[in-house]
Amino acid sequence: MQKTKLNKFAMFFLLVLIFASTFINIFLVDLPDEIKLIEGKEQRLELEAPMTLQLFCKAPFFVNGNYIKDKLTINLKEPLVLKSSSQGAYNLEFRLLGFIPVKRLKVYVLPETRVVPGGHSLGVKLRPNGVIVVGLASVIDEKGRRHQPAQDAGIQVGDTIVMVNNQKINQAEELTRLIDKQKTVNLAVKRNGETFNVTLSPVKNNLGYYQIGLWVRDIAAGVGTLTFYDPKSNFYGALGHIISDADTGKIIEVGQGEIIRAKISSITPGKKNQPGEKKGVFVNEDKIIGTIVANTPFGIFGEARYSFENPFYDSLPVATINQVQEGKAKILTVIEGERIQEFDIEIQKIIKQSHPNDKGMIIKITDEELIAKTGGIIQGMSGSPIIQNGYIVGAVTHVFVNDPTKGYGIFVEWMLNEINTVGNREKI
Repeated sequence: MQKTKLNKFAMFFLLVLIFASTFINIFLVDLPDEIKLIEGKEQRLELEAPMTLQLFCKAPFFVNGNYIKDKLTINLKEPLVLKSSSQGAYNLEFRLLGFIPVKRLKVYVLPETRVVPGGHSLGVKLRPNGVIVVGLASVIDEKGRRHQPAQDAGIQVGDTIVMVNNQKINQAEELTRLIDKQKTVNLAVKRNGETFNVTLSPVKNNLGYYQIGLWVRDIAAGVGTLTFYDPKSNFYGALGHIISDADTGKIIEVGQGEIIRAKISSITPGKKNQPGEKKGVFVNEDKIIGTIVANTPFGIFGEARYSFENPFYDSLPVATINQVQEGKAKILTVIEGERIQEFDIEIQKIIKQSHPNDKGMIIKITDEELIAKTGGIIQGMSGSPIIQNGYIVGAVTHVFVNDPTKGYGIFVEWMLNEINTVGNREKI
């Protein structure tokens, strides 16, 4: 009998603990599993949970100004302020009644990284690894008969031709030269990451030229904005999003590429359902100011041949995602000539992310001068750095078509991760 009562009590106690743990986790749902701190800097977490818990940490750590090595009782109605003056990884565990684990938090304490913020207008020239098929055409032979060699061989718009008769190509002229006067040609074609071979016969047209019935492009060019320059590594990041071919929508795999100076000559303001655009001209095309090494979902990256300077900041520390807050901020961009200006914006929403994504925050242009001249976010503004509380926190990436004053921004932390990957790849 006594054993039965004990079992019932144990079961009741267990159910209470499960209920309490579930209840607590509802309030801790906004607390991430891991966060990153800058060495010596505070990180403030607003949980506003009506409960008191015990916080355990085996390594020395500062919480709410208290130096703890074992445990600390905390009231989660108040902000949780984390800080460490030593780099490394720290495991924090929240417990109920001192022994029931309800949440674990891993804290990475990192050294401060500083970069030169951008805002500079860039001319971007990106050559694919091969030539991109942007159209299929018929070839009229000397007798007036119509042929479609490429289409009959299965080539599609969006394919990339990377080799002709085992010779690598990067320009349309190379493709034309290599198929001239050939009875048959073998093409290495890349589609959706897979490469396959196609053999076809060029047709001699009514002008005496040999053709295979393709329209191709060998370069993509446009205007964008520099996000940051790292003087230590000499690498830069720009745009904040990937470059795709304008006609096919296919991602351009970098063969060669460079950035040059660009001057903004005019602005087409953005309106609802009518995206605006910066119109620019390249300045001194022969002077390449940087190479393009990678075209990624988080922007273009490469090595600068000259250092970049910013008229507002010598350098700024890079914010971790956890440091970015909803509220006032600024962007740096060019809307006339090559003059970088600073404009007011508001970060309206932080989109919680556990994995890299180019849409990390929703921003709104609030600067009356910028709205009057551009209508808000326009093409060519992608990559404009976002500054908040003395940190570079992100970059402009996309505009809302139905409201050009609003758009998305990417966290600069994701861009820095990408540039580290690119830099390591270059060293191999």
